[in-house]
Amino acid sequence: METSARSGSPKLTPLPSAPAADLQELVFAAPEVDDVPQLPMTFETRPRRVPAEELLADLARPAPPAAEPEREPEEVEAIVAGVMRAIVEDRESVRHPASVLFQDFQVRCRMAGLARPPLDLALFARRLSAARGGVFDMSDPAWEEALRLAGALPDDMLGAFLLVARAARDGEPCPSDAAIAETYGTSSLGRVRRLMAYIESRELIVCRTDLSGKRSITIPRLGWTTASAEAA
Repeated sequence: METSARSGSPKLTPLPSAPAADLQELVFAAPEVDDVPQLPMTFETRPRRVPAEELLADLARPAPPAAEPEREPEEVEAIVAGVMRAIVEDRESVRHPASVLFQDFQVRCRMAGLARPPLDLALFARRLSAARGGVFDMSDPAWEEALRLAGALPDDMLGAFLLVARAARDGEPCPSDAAIAETYGTSSLGRVRRLMAYIESRELIVCRTDLSGKRSITIPRLGWTTASAEAA
């Protein structure tokens, strides 16, 4: 053994030298199969944490519409007529405008199997007025001529005209001002009288009051007349 002084400093040892040809052959040589380390395949068991922005975007994305079965026009009309009847029979519907009831109409149609209701808001408002007048199926040939006559009336007046037309067709007593007011969506009897005067000015109806004060209404173009009844 031989000791060395503590004052000595470490020295670098030169790298071993190798021929350049051997180095190039070593770099480009294919590795042996046995020399490739076989690492075990592992999978992360913890689910990926989804960012809040991505989660909200997925929730806001509408679901693809389900394939709706093909329905005949008669079947669609029957469903719409049934929905309109259900809305009118609800006594609370009288207090709501057409824009609010349109949402109820859409929900009822989907519950009945119509994913896409066939009416927009404007058509629904007219159908609602007709339903309040007692006509639920607009395709009924019995009402074709009456609906054609009422085509010039505003949507909110259609129900009042059809209410009178229904009574005139069946020979029933003339609807009272209160009944017409409910169909028209008002509680003002004065407004009802102005309404009837306007419809009469369009030459769609003729109002007559007999000596006893009872009123009857005739639709000249259809030849229909109501029976006499008290207007009040």
